[in-house]
Amino acid sequence: MYKIYPTLLNSFALYLNQTTDRDGVLIVDFQEMIDRINRVKKPTTEAQQRGINFEKAITTGEGEEDFPEEIIEKGRAILPQKFKTQFYVESRYKNVSLYGFVDLISGNKAYDIKTTRNYDGTTRYALNHQNLYLLGLQKWGIKSLDYVITDMNDVYVESYHIDSYDFTPLYEQIDLFVEFLEKNKRFIRDKKIIDRKTDTNQLSLF
Repeated sequence: MYKIYPTLLNSFALYLNQTTDRDGVLIVDFQEMIDRINRVKKPTTEAQQRGINFEKAITTGEGEEDFPEEIIEKGRAILPQKFKTQFYVESRYKNVSLYGFVDLISGNKAYDIKTTRNYDGTTRYALNHQNLYLLGLQKWGIKSLDYVITDMNDVYVESYHIDSYDFTPLYEQIDLFVEFLEKNKRFIRDKKIIDRKTDTNQLSLF
C-alpha cells in the first residue's frame, strides 16, 4: 500500500512534464522530487505564504486588510455562508491510499481556494490531482469541487463534477508515480509513503 497526497502528485506532474519557471529553470528536478517525497523542510515561498494568508483572510477575516477589498468581497460572495474547513478526505485507487484536506465543504460541494500570479484560462486545474478528492467526498454526498481563484485583479471559478470528470490522466500519473517510488526506494526516507503492513485485502474503490 502506498499513502500519497494530491500535492505530491502535482509535484510529480511538474517533474514528468519538465515544467520550468519564468527563467527557464526546472521547478521540480529529480532531487527536488525526492526532497518533496521525504518532506524535507524548506522555507515557505512568498507565493505560498500569500496563498495561505488569502485563505485565512477570506474565511476568517484575519489579515483581510492586506488584500484588495473588492477581491475579498467577490471571493466571499462565491463561498457559502456556512462551511467546514480543512475537511479530511481519504479514498483508494488500486493499492494507493489517497488522502488530504479539502479547504472548505458545504452541502453537496467542496471548495479549494487558489491564488496565482496570472490567470489566463478556465481549465488551469483540470488535471490537478486535488480533483481526486471527489472520490472520497462522494460518500458524504459531495459531488463537485469548485476552485475559487484570484490573481488579485478578479476572482474566477473552475467547477469539476464527479459524474462528468475523466480521472484517467490522473490515474495514469499515479501508476507512473508508484513506479517512480519503487525504482527509487533507496532514496526514500519517509517510510510512511510505502506501507508494507497494510492489509492489501481491504476494500478498494477500483
